[in-house]
Amino acid sequence: MEKIINLIIEGERITVTDLTPFVVMVRDLLYEGDWELMLEDLKSNDLIKDEIEKCKKIEDKTVILDEQVYAPVLFPEFKEWLSESGLKISDFKHVSLNGLYDLALDYADRNLYDVATDIIKFMLEVDKNYAPAYELMGSLLLEQGKMEEGLRYLDKALEIDPWLVQAYSSLGEAYYNLGDYEKAAYYWEREIEYSPDNKLTYFMLADAYKKLKRYDLAVQSLKRLLERDENNILAMYELMEIYKSSGEDEKARIMEEKILHSTPKYLTDMEVWARIQLKHGNYENVIKTLEEAMKATRLNAHIKLLLIIPYLKLGKVEKAKELFEDIKTNNIWYYYGKQKLFDEYLTEEEKEICGIS
Repeated sequence: MEKIINLIIEGERITVTDLTPFVVMVRDLLYEGDWELMLEDLKSNDLIKDEIEKCKKIEDKTVILDEQVYAPVLFPEFKEWLSESGLKISDFKHVSLNGLYDLALDYADRNLYDVATDIIKFMLEVDKNYAPAYELMGSLLLEQGKMEEGLRYLDKALEIDPWLVQAYSSLGEAYYNLGDYEKAAYYWEREIEYSPDNKLTYFMLADAYKKLKRYDLAVQSLKRLLERDENNILAMYELMEIYKSSGEDEKARIMEEKILHSTPKYLTDMEVWARIQLKHGNYENVIKTLEEAMKATRLNAHIKLLLIIPYLKLGKVEKAKELFEDIKTNNIWYYYGKQKLFDEYLTEEEKEICGIS
């Protein structure tokens, strides 16, 4: 153990060592910041006990010790320190694994799967029944194309904790990607049962039923969403499209009328709402609504792109050109992904006037 710095606090000398950052890290990763629980588990280790008491004293007299003391967390270094510290897995009796779960997720998000896997294995050494660890391992394996093994881990997660919503979501997505739409629908139904406010799942469920040509169940899924969120225009639009696909033209027309007289409340509704308005020539309404929305969010490239169409339709060429140049300069790949919108709603002459190719 090496001394790093001596702190003089109210006349008392407190020595910070190279052990201090690791002790704070253990508290944060395994005890959610609770010194007392950590002390209860590790009080038989005199060195760690003294370090905990010292850290508590520093916090009582000066500032809170947080991740700035040890960041970034390098798990291999942390694991090596644990093995050298004399601490054993069996010492950790009152831990919370949420901190390690978040750390593993962070490594996974950076595609550092080997380190993320090591953290998950460590979590399962601490608590072999920690369901979120099985769920995360399963999701990582699926992401790496190891489908069979990944599905086993997700099944194990639900065996331990049937309320673990994320596992149902991941299983639904996995079976959907495998082309087993019936199983995908089964797991997404379970997800909705436990988490009925997860709006995206209703759309995925409806899509699975459409793949099975069960348009009646797809309709039911979206109607259930609209019962929870009557202002969801995207759900109305998808419902309208299903009615069209299943030959229920009158129901499709009624749903289109409903969208026509709605006002979008969510950014995700803007495009489908604008499509219906543009179809009916309500250009002024589109401009007014989209201009207000553009003021309210910095993520407005999509809105700018949509605005070009009604500007051109009403002869506001300079405004349309200004937006188009901005998109070409700052969001060119976004333009390529959405340029079919221009083909759908603008004439060749209108596109040429604005310089759209």
